[in-house]
Amino acid sequence: MSKKNGADELAYVRDLPGFKPNNPTYFEQEAIDHLIGIVLELGGELWTLRDRMAYMEELLRDSGSKVLEKLDAGRPSDALQAKLSAERKEFISRVYSRLYSRYGGDKAQHTTAPM
Repeated sequence: MSKKNGADELAYVRDLPGFKPNNPTYFEQEAIDHLIGIVLELGGELWTLRDRMAYMEELLRDSGSKVLEKLDAGRPSDALQAKLSAERKEFISRVYSRLYSRYGGDKAQHTTAPM
């Protein structure tokens, strides 16, 4: 399918309620659209993690590893904790910034509670 044909085939979406490229709105209250976006983003994140974790646990069990026992009893290294802290800030910004981007919150410095 050519790009022109693909664009023509999807032209009908321009007539859907709330159509805006890259930022659709479907409800009168913008916050509802943002909440739906957050729920979808979190659902995707959660399923990806569950899928990978189940596979990793299967691999560890099959190899006879004691890693799962250590995981339940241990704590991440300082380096891993620092890496996770940075990733957590990025995650929070990516998922929740939709709620406060109108007010410039998507550009704010984020802080998290100490672990």
